[in-house]
Amino acid sequence: MRFKEIILLELRALFCPKSPTVLLLFGIPILYSFLFGCAYSGNVVKYVPTVIYDQDQTAASRTLTQAYIDSERYDVVAQVTTQEEMEQLLHESKALVAVSIPPKFAQNIKLGIASEILIVTNSTNNMFANTVISSSQEIIQTFSAATGQKLLEALNQMPVPALRSAAPVKLGIRIINNPTTSYTNFMLAGLVANGLQIAILLVAGTLIAKEYSHLPRWQGTSSAAIVSGKLLPCWLCAIGAFITYLVIINLFFGVPFRGNAVSILLLGSAFTFLVINLCFFFSAISGNEVSALQVPLLYIMPGLLYSGLSWPLFAMNGFAQAFSALMPLTYMVDTLRDLLLAGYSPTLLKNVLIMFAGGSGLNLITIFVFTKRRKKLQFPAAKGVPA
Repeated sequence: MRFKEIILLELRALFCPKSPTVLLLFGIPILYSFLFGCAYSGNVVKYVPTVIYDQDQTAASRTLTQAYIDSERYDVVAQVTTQEEMEQLLHESKALVAVSIPPKFAQNIKLGIASEILIVTNSTNNMFANTVISSSQEIIQTFSAATGQKLLEALNQMPVPALRSAAPVKLGIRIINNPTTSYTNFMLAGLVANGLQIAILLVAGTLIAKEYSHLPRWQGTSSAAIVSGKLLPCWLCAIGAFITYLVIINLFFGVPFRGNAVSILLLGSAFTFLVINLCFFFSAISGNEVSALQVPLLYIMPGLLYSGLSWPLFAMNGFAQAFSALMPLTYMVDTLRDLLLAGYSPTLLKNVLIMFAGGSGLNLITIFVFTKRRKKLQFPAAKGVPA
């Protein structure tokens, strides 16, 4: 066959009306462009949940508090009166940033003594620390310059020399949970969880679909028994893989392991249960083993971006948040990172229940679909084949 004929043959295959491969070639990048663009449409992290601990309660401290309230980078969810309340909100992740204004704040400013504003930020997600440090520096510098200038103008100094002479407020930063802002701690556990998800797809993705061509060997066996018999060994192996990768990232890459081992194992069990049943569902509705791998792969590819691992969920728009709710990683990676770095996650129980409930629902649907298709393939009504 000549070279030109090969080219024409391939072009016909690409643009074949029955199977327009070229639509996949162009359609998938276009689809992902919109999906990924929606996730990052906010450009910067805004409205980070913040608690204010004002120990001074003066006009000056309230002015500084108002500056944080007015900033679109912060969402002041509480103003507390004790250190314990502030720490509790941070521990429960109801606030990701705390602004602590010291006692005698206004008095020290009037006396020309520098006062330090302490910013405490949760850096399990490095985005928070980066956003908080840069925006707080702007707020504190603006407040400090304005306050110092007014003080020195009161002493009959001209505005420009006064501005150069004083900056009575300093910024102190305390980063918790990931104090070195390590990118390995920030990303590695979630990235490998995505790898585990892909591995499960490659192993479990064809397990149901391939049985449609081997139905005679399952005579007298219920569909529930077939699906469950395939689920259990695959699930146990996936849990083992989950444990193995956590041990590796801890021993070889120094990722902390501060959480309770039972909690982490429960989270991994729920995640692998959901992903396997998701793969089984796609396998049950697929026409063949190839599509049983291709279709779920297209589905799970955006999962890492929409999981909240790198870009926090609250910074996404409404569409992105709704789409993320369909991704297994959304209920896994942020919670796992909290358990590893902070030793606690307030979303653990909720996310475990969601994943087990979702996996159970998909399991029932898989059994139903497999049963229907099994009967249709064994006893095609149109041909009148007797039972």
